[in-house]
Amino acid sequence: MYKGMKLLRRGMLAVCLAGSLILPGCGSPDMFWNRQRAAREQQDFNEMAENLFLEEITGSTLNLHFFLADPEAYGIDEYEVTLGSYTLDDVEETIEELKDLKEDLAEVNFEFLTEEQQITYEVLDFYLDTELGGEDYLLYGNPLSPTIGTQIELPLTLADYTFYDKRDVEDYLELLSQIDTYYEEIMDYERMKSEEGLFMSDAAADKVIESCQGYLTEPEESFLTETFSGRLDTLTDVTTEEKEAYKRRHLEIMEKDFIPAYEAMVEGLEELKGTGKNEQGLYYFPKGKEYYQYLLSSIAGVSYRNMGRLEREILERVNGEIRDLQECITQYPDAMEGLEEYAFALSDPDEVLADLQEQIEGRFPEIPQAEYNLKYVPEALEDSFSPAACLAPPIDRPEDNVIYINGAEEYKDSDMYTLLAHEGYPGHLYQNIYFHESGVLNLRNLLKYTSYSEGWATYVEYLAYEFDNGLAPGTGRLLARDSSINMGITALLDLYVHYYGWDMETMGDYLEEAMGIDDEEMVRSAYQQIVENPGYYMKYYLGYLKIADMRKEAEEKLGGGFRELEFHKFLLDMGPAPFSVIEKHFQEDYLKSGVSS
Repeated sequence: MYKGMKLLRRGMLAVCLAGSLILPGCGSPDMFWNRQRAAREQQDFNEMAENLFLEEITGSTLNLHFFLADPEAYGIDEYEVTLGSYTLDDVEETIEELKDLKEDLAEVNFEFLTEEQQITYEVLDFYLDTELGGEDYLLYGNPLSPTIGTQIELPLTLADYTFYDKRDVEDYLELLSQIDTYYEEIMDYERMKSEEGLFMSDAAADKVIESCQGYLTEPEESFLTETFSGRLDTLTDVTTEEKEAYKRRHLEIMEKDFIPAYEAMVEGLEELKGTGKNEQGLYYFPKGKEYYQYLLSSIAGVSYRNMGRLEREILERVNGEIRDLQECITQYPDAMEGLEEYAFALSDPDEVLADLQEQIEGRFPEIPQAEYNLKYVPEALEDSFSPAACLAPPIDRPEDNVIYINGAEEYKDSDMYTLLAHEGYPGHLYQNIYFHESGVLNLRNLLKYTSYSEGWATYVEYLAYEFDNGLAPGTGRLLARDSSINMGITALLDLYVHYYGWDMETMGDYLEEAMGIDDEEMVRSAYQQIVENPGYYMKYYLGYLKIADMRKEAEEKLGGGFRELEFHKFLLDMGPAPFSVIEKHFQEDYLKSGVSS
């Protein structure tokens, strides 16, 4: 250092004697040092984001596997094979780590980051604030529920655990063997909830028990055994003898760990029945209203301190679409008669997806041609699976796109055209591909907001009703508005039950007055679904509501300058993010650029 400083002084002396000094850039030393500092800040932020990404995905082998097909390419050679943990001690430790991360993030100079980094910063910052805001509600979680509980979703996730090589098989079997320990942690959590008077109602417990009993079959008859054998048989780096040994080991684990895990859960839930003190919405728990607000913030990435504002936003959207529906009936008086017998021109899934790709040209940004596989849900899973689903591929294998279609009898009447618009183009599959091609930091793949992705898919599903799809004029518009109105009312009921404390009788009176529904069994079933799954319907509707309202505002403010393609590009460029962040950039960037042009 000392020798270097001497040389620098000699250099400065020579320059002074020559009578001039050449500075980089446009002559300002501040600009030079700012560029240097910005470069360092950007590099440091990228390193922080990547380290955080790698740390998070190695905390759960399921996360690691579903995000990275080849962990070694990311420097992950050794990792603990684990399902993770569901203990309060670990949650509290995580909260402390989040607080530390929040402090580290505060030290980043936001102004020196690139535009893409700034968005990542904003998304991460909102995520940290939201998660830390849940510190007061650690026992309000709902790991077990009749339709979307861990006891249902974990086996479905394991059934879709792709085998790329022999190590994946070993990891899968180890995870399967841990399910009894993991479920015991969940039951300990449920016991703590019970002690605090926060346990589920007996009706919900009975449904969870019933769902668990569906897994108490002989190992040879389990869908996990069927799907394991099918995936194993596709491997080429495993000998026939090894495959047979793996199959025997799988049956042993099913008998020794998997089935006993569900037996213990059934027994534990039976013991806890009767300790639940609330058969209604979150409103009737001690911090229920506050928890519901936190839940919506976590789901949609927008904080509603005044829930009356959320109620007004939903009502305005629903009433506006009711008016649009009425206008459509006036414009197309014969459309109502065709609702009972309407049919799309295409119903074959491959043909529908090909047509949808043509329909969106010019209305949505172009993306590279992508590979995808259409698969039908195994018969054993049909009762637990949705009508269809798009599985996002690992980030290092973007070609592994899969769309599952449920062939169950109850879904035979599903509109394949709009269903695949939601799951395929321009819905989940398209949005996943676009996001991957945008080259965002890997951390953004973990900070996904379900309300964004489901809101986008719902928004484009409603657009697809009015594509050139074979429906009579006005019919698609009526169907889209009808679907949106029903979803909006369901979201509104979610709010009324969980935040305002509506009981089943009040909800029944509302449905009879507003919609003419007086079927007591239908009301009871709908009420129970809402009680058991707080925020579930909001997860879908809030995202759609935000996108639809932004489009309406854009059309009104930009007038003839509004371009649907550019609006869609803005949303896609933002990617999965809290709507508070998206709306900020919508106002400051998108609208201003549109108005100025």
